[in-house]
Amino acid sequence: MPGPGRKPTRRSVSLFFIALFLVLMTIIGLASYGITLGNLAFSGMQHALRTLNEAVSTATSSVVGYVHALVFARSIYAENEALRAQNQYLDDQLRLALDNRDELKRLQAQLGIQQQLPVKTVLVQVTGRTTGLDSLDSFIDHGTTLGVTKNAGVVVADESGQTYVYGKVGDAFVSNALVIPLLDRRCVLAGIDRRTGEDVLVKGTNREFCELSGISPLPQFQPGDIVVTSSSSATFPPDIPIGRIDSISSSGTTRLILRPFAAVGAARYLLVIRSSK
Repeated sequence: MPGPGRKPTRRSVSLFFIALFLVLMTIIGLASYGITLGNLAFSGMQHALRTLNEAVSTATSSVVGYVHALVFARSIYAENEALRAQNQYLDDQLRLALDNRDELKRLQAQLGIQQQLPVKTVLVQVTGRTTGLDSLDSFIDHGTTLGVTKNAGVVVADESGQTYVYGKVGDAFVSNALVIPLLDRRCVLAGIDRRTGEDVLVKGTNREFCELSGISPLPQFQPGDIVVTSSSSATFPPDIPIGRIDSISSSGTTRLILRPFAAVGAARYLLVIRSSK
């Protein structure tokens, strides 16, 4: 049989309470440490979230700023392009105005020269030129309705007012006509050597010079002589300069040619003679 139960002593009771107190204190300490760790972890998460939000906000602000800068740059570029186009338009208008002014001055000069000529003429403008090798024709903006007739003589005037032979009218129509320059091989003109008074025929070659044919058996032409229109010409009045005699050498031979005074390829205004007498 078991013996009677042993009563706890005061010491054992004290030890029990001490142990119980230590256990409670340990539990309370662990709980406090856990709370502290939780607070630290929560604070870390809050800091991380705050940092992330700041980074996202900064990135968003940068993107928005870049977009605004891009839009502003594109607007500035568009404005610059518009200003550039406007400046180009103004430059073109100014150039056109200056060209029109210069053209008006040239036209006024031609009208002044026309009034001083001893013969009646029609002032015409060159509207085009042929580009073929067999023709050097020029087209003018006046025809038979304004006094331009077939085979009429055509002269050109420089800025000083001096007139030179240009060619003759090949065909005349109602509102325009075709002019054959003296460089064209179809153009043959009667001239005279101003120095010797000898008659000469001037024929185009489709090149930059004309051929000379003397009428007398022993022509006395020399390089540098001036050839002018003859009084026997039915196309031009007398003493209009045609060109200057020059010499060219080819294959060991030297021959005389005529280089016209008229700027055949650059003339813009011409004077068509209504009457050669």
